[in-house]
Amino acid sequence: MKHLCAKLLVVAIVGVMLAMAGCVLDESDLVITESVCVNFDQTITTGSFSTFVVCDKFLETLLAELAAHDKTLDDIESIHMVSGTFKNMAVTGAGKHDWLITADVSIGRQDDSGGPFTDGPAAFVSFNNQSLQALKGSPTNATLNAAGVDVVNRALEAVLEGENPRLVLVVDNEGISPTPSTSDPMDFKLLTCVKFQAIVNMSDPQ
Repeated sequence: MKHLCAKLLVVAIVGVMLAMAGCVLDESDLVITESVCVNFDQTITTGSFSTFVVCDKFLETLLAELAAHDKTLDDIESIHMVSGTFKNMAVTGAGKHDWLITADVSIGRQDDSGGPFTDGPAAFVSFNNQSLQALKGSPTNATLNAAGVDVVNRALEAVLEGENPRLVLVVDNEGISPTPSTSDPMDFKLLTCVKFQAIVNMSDPQ
């Protein structure tokens, strides 16, 4: 089984590429960087909620990019997660108030939608009084938890074996300020992206 160039030891503020010790590029290597994105699209009328979203286009995205370079999974030397971003695409309340959310997001692998998690869920990212308005504009890099990143990296490693992992992001919200209601709902769409990078050997077979 192909493996990551190095085991992640710590996750710093994402937006800075995760280093891979001992991974050396040569002139024949190609660096592919792609993102798999999903939307949290919710209307909330209470002070707390729990929801989830499925992120499952890793194999499809990677195969499309490889095909553009006439390469296959066998040509990948390593693959790893680079970053996670969040962007507010739409939210109600503009001009009246901002929404501040406190929530924990976990991530796990659940290839069978009706079956158990086979990896995780593990802590991925936490928000503490995060302004939804502040997430508008450019995607915001998140500070990620190493345990959740490890789940993603194990799924990416499985992609190299031809598996099609289905990752689930689970949001457990602990509080919203001000508290939404039926007359003042928090209606929002949050774009979440997992960015990954693959190193592809472009040299001709010997």
